[in-house]
Amino acid sequence: MATSKKPIHRSNLRKSKSAGRKAAKKRQPVKALAKKKSAQRTPMVKGSSNRVAKSKPPSRQAKAQPGEPAVAPNALRLTFSYVGDEVKLVSQQAVEMVVPATDAVKDFRRQKGFWAELKSERNKTLYRQVMHNPTRNDAEVFSDDPHQSISREPAPKRKGVFVVVVPNVAMAAEVALSRSPDPRPNRALGLASVRSLATAPATEIARFKLKK
Repeated sequence: MATSKKPIHRSNLRKSKSAGRKAAKKRQPVKALAKKKSAQRTPMVKGSSNRVAKSKPPSRQAKAQPGEPAVAPNALRLTFSYVGDEVKLVSQQAVEMVVPATDAVKDFRRQKGFWAELKSERNKTLYRQVMHNPTRNDAEVFSDDPHQSISREPAPKRKGVFVVVVPNVAMAAEVALSRSPDPRPNRALGLASVRSLATAPATEIARFKLKK
């Protein structure tokens, strides 16, 4: 006895084709799908197979790449010692520090006070820093007299150490120190006699060559 075949409805045919496509997609390798999605998300550099790398925020301090010269620190810390009027440069160290702005480097020859200068090989002033005189050769003296409790007396053998921070300039060849003569204290006026500014222009007292 022959069996009759039922006609296939068109809607059922469309459902069958859709199910077949879904099954084919599921059979695709997982790696191929991941590679396809990655290629869609990541733009390609024109003319190159390398992908565009994400930009990173700049670091605070740039580091020298292999084959490139290292960046020198921006300052020199100069340590001096003194005994009386004799001054010596004890050490020179390159450091990363804030350097005070330069004072006038022209028309200062008749000025009074104490300062350090960076000099070029041609004796040109590249930088100048005015500061309190750290080599002052007088000292406070206390008296039993209530009307003259403090005075200043010469102390020619005073000694100590002081530091000057200057720019690390390639053209700098020497550092020079200049100062005005110490004011002479007046016993009658006591401490007030030496509180005023120096009375004579500064002259150079020492000069040292910088290490390269």
